[in-house]
Formats: sequence, structure tokens, C-alpha cells
Amino acid sequence: MASSPFFVIGESRSGTTLFTLMLNSHSLVAIPFESHFFPGYYSRRSSLGDLENSIKDRLDLVKNILSEPFVMHWDKRVAPEDVDIGNCTSLEKTIDQIYTAYARKHGKTIWGDKSPSYIGKIDVLNNMFPSSKFIHIIRDGRDVAMSIVKQWWGDKNFMTALTEWARKVECARKVLRMLPGDRFMELRFEDLVSAPVRELRRVTGFLGIDFEEQMLKISPDKARVFVGVDVKTDHSHLSEPLSLSQTCKWKKRLSPADQAIAFEIAGDLLRELGYPEGVMKHPLKIPRKAYHRIKAIYTWRIKEQLMGKTGWQPHPLKTQPLN
Repeated sequence: MASSPFFVIGESRSGTTLFTLMLNSHSLVAIPFESHFFPGYYSRRSSLGDLENSIKDRLDLVKNILSEPFVMHWDKRVAPEDVDIGNCTSLEKTIDQIYTAYARKHGKTIWGDKSPSYIGKIDVLNNMFPSSKFIHIIRDGRDVAMSIVKQWWGDKNFMTALTEWARKVECARKVLRMLPGDRFMELRFEDLVSAPVRELRRVTGFLGIDFEEQMLKISPDKARVFVGVDVKTDHSHLSEPLSLSQTCKWKKRLSPADQAIAFEIAGDLLRELGYPEGVMKHPLKIPRKAYHRIKAIYTWRIKEQLMGKTGWQPHPLKTQPLN
């Protein structure tokens, strides 16, 4: 029987990486940067061979998983000889053995996973690990949308980015509420930043482990090794101490018209989550919508032209994975 891991889920740019670094500072917990392969392997599990009886099929599966792009960039590389092939008698047990080997390399015993794309695959994770726990980290959708449109992989339309945030968060909350109450919890990014001790104690209590002060300490060096890409470019906040300046950026950066657009798109959910409403109505809301659409089209065309002329391709870790 595979062990009972936990999964950190949340829309991209919601603070999942920061939170994972905090958890990784615990003496018992090991979480690799991201994986993204669970759903794909689960969908084709019937074609993975006779894992119950064939050592060769087990070894092939282990090698294939360890060759996945994100797995190859984990801060601690796992080799086939690190994995207990004898216990890889199913897909779930194979994943468990690989993650257990990763945790062992860190001198730890509890493993988890953090992959933003899994926010829409909670049902798959639950089917694979029916005793697993879920921590859903949520950040104000206006800050998420503003951050996503700045990423090379992100939607360049603020309205679409916010709509996607609302859709994914609402769906995740509905699915999680179908589980027993002791198997999931919600954590607001803003609460984690403003009251880290209180929130981390809540998290460790949920996981059944003790709170450790070292969870509050994240060094830029550790962040750089964990993320595996340029922290200053992709996760600049990880080089800075926790600060309330990382929250509610929309209040200063969104125009009143944009705030009214945001309220129209996600006002009900923002209220439900306890976020301030901001400006709810503005006479320039309609022309501002047109501006966002035109800007998004123009930005994507520039990107396509750049890729066509230079042959530029993104770093594998910067490729936004498919759900």
C-alpha cells in the first residue's frame, strides 16, 4: 500500500513556491519543486505493463518517470538504483517509492508534491492516493492576474487571467468539499505573509507534525537551488523577507476602471474569500475592457514574430505544462 502524501495546490502565482519552501524547511518534510506527470501516467496506466509481476516493466516505468523534464531538474536527483523496485507493483506505489527516495536523500520521511497544474486534477490525485491530504493556497485573484500577464507564458489579457483564476479556485473548492473535512484545508497567501507563525502552526497541525521555527527562514541560496531557475527573474519575492508589500498590490496598481472590471468578473468569489471589494463601478469600464483585449492581441503577435525570427525556445522549466 502506497503511503499517504499531501498535495499543495493553487493557481499559478499564488505563493505555492514560497509556501513549499517553508514546508521544506521542516525536518521531516520533503517536496520537490514540481512534477506535472501524475495525470498523464494515470490516464495511460493500463499500458504501463505488468507491474505486479514484471521487474522489467517496473524498471522501465521508474526510468521513464525519472526522465520527466521537471523530475530531471529536482534539486536532488533520484537514480533507478535509489528506488526499491521490489515495491513498485503499481503506478501509485512506484511514485511513492520515487518520492520516498527523494525524501531519503534529504534525510526526511514525509513527502508531498506542489504542481500548480494539479489544481484541476484533484479527482485524479484522490483516486491515486485516497488517504492523501490537500492544502489549497489562495491569493487575491487581482494580484494573481496582474502577475500572470507579466509572465512570458501567461495570458496577456487581464480579464481572461482573472476569469481563469475564479474558475479554477471555485472548481477546486467544490471538489475539495466533497472530501472529509480532515483531508483538506484552505490557506490564504495574505494570511501566511501577515501571520506566518499562526498559519504554519495551523498547517503543521493539519499534517500531524510539530511546528518548527526554522520554517520561517528562507535563504535566497536555498530558494535558487530549489527552484532551479533564475530566482530574480521568475521568483524575485523569494529573495526578500516576508512583507505585507507582497499583498494587495492591486490597490495601488489597478486603475479604478480595472478594479470595476475585476469586481464584475470575480466580485462574489472575492467577497466569499474575505477580500476587499475595491471600486465596484466606473464609467470607463467598457472602453477599458476593449483596451485589454487589444493589448493582449498585440503582445501575442509580437511574441510570435520574435519566436519565428529567432527560433527562440523557452527553458524546459519555464514551459507552462499542460493540465
